[in-house]
Amino acid sequence: MASPSTQTPSFVMPLSFFIHALGVTSRSFNVRRSLFAVILSISYFTIFATSTEDPPLNYGYATAMGSLAFQALDFLVLNESSKFVLVAQHEHDDKSFVPRHLRAWQLILTPRGIGWAHEPKDILPPHPPPQPRHTFVLSQLCSAAVWLIIGDFVNLASRSHPGFQVDGSSIADVGPFMRILNVFLFAVPSVATLQIQYKMLCILTTTATLYRPQDCPELFGEWKEAYTIRRFWGRTWHQTMRRWVSAPGNFIAHDVLELKKGTKLSAYTKLIIAFLVSGTIHQMGDYALKHQSFFAGGSLSFFMLQAAAIMFEDSVIDIGSSLGICKGTYTWSLGYLWTLTWFALTLPIWLDPYFHNGMANVKFSLIGGIWKGDWTGSSVKLPLPLSY
Repeated sequence: MASPSTQTPSFVMPLSFFIHALGVTSRSFNVRRSLFAVILSISYFTIFATSTEDPPLNYGYATAMGSLAFQALDFLVLNESSKFVLVAQHEHDDKSFVPRHLRAWQLILTPRGIGWAHEPKDILPPHPPPQPRHTFVLSQLCSAAVWLIIGDFVNLASRSHPGFQVDGSSIADVGPFMRILNVFLFAVPSVATLQIQYKMLCILTTTATLYRPQDCPELFGEWKEAYTIRRFWGRTWHQTMRRWVSAPGNFIAHDVLELKKGTKLSAYTKLIIAFLVSGTIHQMGDYALKHQSFFAGGSLSFFMLQAAAIMFEDSVIDIGSSLGICKGTYTWSLGYLWTLTWFALTLPIWLDPYFHNGMANVKFSLIGGIWKGDWTGSSVKLPLPLSY
C-alpha cells in the first residue's frame, strides 16, 4: 500500500491531549463520551490516513495516538474522572473549571498514577527522598547523559548487525550466542531512549512545580526481578501503559462476563486482553512504518505469545510448588535463563519487520561525531560475533 499523501499535522498531538484534558475536566457523561469519539477519530486519521514520510516518526505518532486513545477509553468511557483521587489532596474544588482542568492535566501526565490513589505502589520502584529541585535536576541531567552514551554505543553495535538494517536478514540468522546478544542490542537502546525521555519530562515538570522530586520514581524496576516473563513485564519493564492496557480487561472480565474476582479465569482473561491491547498499539506503529497491510508487522503475534508464556510458566511454577521445590539460587538462575532464552527466540517475530520496514533509519550518533566527525555514525563499524 502506498504511503498516504496527507502530511501528518504537527499540531495533532497537543490538540488531542487538550481535548482529552477537557474530557477529564468535564462532569458530563455525554460530553466525555463525545470527546472520546473525537480523540478516536483523530487517532484513526493520524495513523491510517497521514504520514510524515519518516518511518520512525510515523511509528512514534502511531503508538502515541494509539496509547492516548486507550487512555481516553479508560478515563472518559470506562471510569468516571471524579473517582481518581490525589493522595495528598483531601478535597478538590468540584465547582471551578480551572482547578478541575489543572487536576485533569496532572492525571493525564502521570500514566503510572504517581501520587494518586490508584498508583500501584507494590509494583513501582520506591519514591526518591525529598531534595532541592536544583539537586534533582542536576542528577537527572547527569543520568540522562550517561544513558545517552550507553544507548549510543549499543545502537552503533546494532547498526553493525545486518539483521537490524532496513530490508536486512532476520536477526535469527546468527549463532546461538548472538541470538542472546540480540536481546541486549535491542533492549539497551530502547531503555536508554525511554530513560532520557522520562528524565527530561521529570526535569520539565519539577521545574514547572507541577511535581516534586519525590514524585518521580525510577521508570524501570529492578532487573533482578526479571526472573520470569510475568515479573519482567509486570515489575521490571516500565509500567507507563499498565493502567490503560488493563482497563479494558477489567471491564470485560468483571462487567461484561461477570467473572469472579481472584479466579484464574478472571486473571487470565485480563492478562490476554492486556497483551492484546498492547500488541494492537504496537501493531499500529508497525503499520505506520510503511502503511502496508495492518497485519504485516509482528507486534500482535509477539505480545500475544507473552500472555501464553506467562500462563505456561505459571503452570510450571504451580507444579514445582506442589512438588516442594522452593525459591532459591538454583530456581532463580533457571528463571533468568528461561526468560532470556524466551526473548531470544521470540523477539525476531516482532523485530524483523520492525527494523526491516524502517526503524533502522535512525541516523545520529554522538560518539560517531566526536570520534570520527561523522554525526550519522554510518562510518562506525563494530565487530560482532555473528556466527557464534
